[in-house]
Amino acid sequence: METKKKIAVAAGRLRAQYVAGPLAMLAVMLVAASFTGKWLTSGNPYCSYTLQALAWLEGRLHLTGDYSWLELAVYEGKTYVSFPPFPSVVLLPFAAVFGRNTPDHVISFAFTCAGIVLAMRLYETLTGERTRGMFFALYLYLANGYLFIAMQGWVWYLAQVMSFTLSLAALLCAAKGRGGAALALMACAFGCRPMVIVYLPMIAWLLVRKDGQISGRTAVQSVIHIIRKKWRWAVVPLLIGGAYMALNFARFGDPFEFGHTYLPEFQRAEQGQFSLSYAEKNFAQLFRLPTPGENGALRYDKFDCMAFWLIAPMWLTLAAAWLYALARRRRECGAMLALAPLMLGAHLLIVCCHRTLGGYQFGNRYLADMLPYAFCALALFMPRGERFAMANVPLFFMGLAVNLVGTVGTYNYWL
Repeated sequence: METKKKIAVAAGRLRAQYVAGPLAMLAVMLVAASFTGKWLTSGNPYCSYTLQALAWLEGRLHLTGDYSWLELAVYEGKTYVSFPPFPSVVLLPFAAVFGRNTPDHVISFAFTCAGIVLAMRLYETLTGERTRGMFFALYLYLANGYLFIAMQGWVWYLAQVMSFTLSLAALLCAAKGRGGAALALMACAFGCRPMVIVYLPMIAWLLVRKDGQISGRTAVQSVIHIIRKKWRWAVVPLLIGGAYMALNFARFGDPFEFGHTYLPEFQRAEQGQFSLSYAEKNFAQLFRLPTPGENGALRYDKFDCMAFWLIAPMWLTLAAAWLYALARRRRECGAMLALAPLMLGAHLLIVCCHRTLGGYQFGNRYLADMLPYAFCALALFMPRGERFAMANVPLFFMGLAVNLVGTVGTYNYWL
């Protein structure tokens, strides 16, 4: 009887965390909105995904009308949304009901709430701990650059929010051995932010790890088993990928072209959208410190990137956890000790080869796409127990304060 009581109490506490986490996020966002006016009920001038969904409902692939303030691709005299299309798929039923008044900000917030719960569940699945999941999930969401993009469902931010949540969902499914769902969710995340494709090895490693734990197979045997017996896992992701390619071909005559090539901004650039020539300058921006301003204050950069560790201290936490796992030669981490830095490094290199690093923003918006996978690696590498969590409390509050003040200042144009 006593055991049943303990289980019931633990389950109740767990459910309470799933409510308290999103509410904590909402509380911080409401504070920020009270200073900026960027409420979830505000209008959305940057509603490219809704416009695309409405065009599809009307039987068109291109947009009609003047939307000169949006980033749109122009190809053979027609205007198209240049971003990967998955968010418009999500918005289709809402656009059918609400039209131009589709509540993009509210939908974005719903994805954020789901992501926080998924982050807690991923932490619990990988660590076996249930008491610190909410702390690390809120650390991820509130103190590492996500707050700025969470405030509004603008076209750029909505794609990132959806990719963030879908990535966490894919990682959780992989950690539980649900390969078909994990790969399908990764395909959906790819349809929001294509660069997440570099983390497929992390998904594969988690599946192999789970397969080995269940059946006692070695890693090589698990890989062979998955390829031979689990080929059906690839069916849905391939269909999703095929749909992207068909849409791209129908619009631009190229199955691999989402439309960015035909943005006026990149057509004017001599080196195009991506080039190694951009890498050195962009990489240096990741270390830009605030500069002295008036009255003893510091001036934070609001274009492209700045000191990554100041905006996202979880990178420092991850580095410490990785060094700990490396020093302890933790067998449960296995090949991930080498794979995680390689995947994160590959993503960073692609980001640095982009012509810009996100334009007007607070923090390092493009690096936010890396955080779900960094969070997964952190959960795998980190020391178990209370002391490591307590050591990160100061970093959490530093990140929260910097991101809250920076988000307010940037939206109000006074930074």
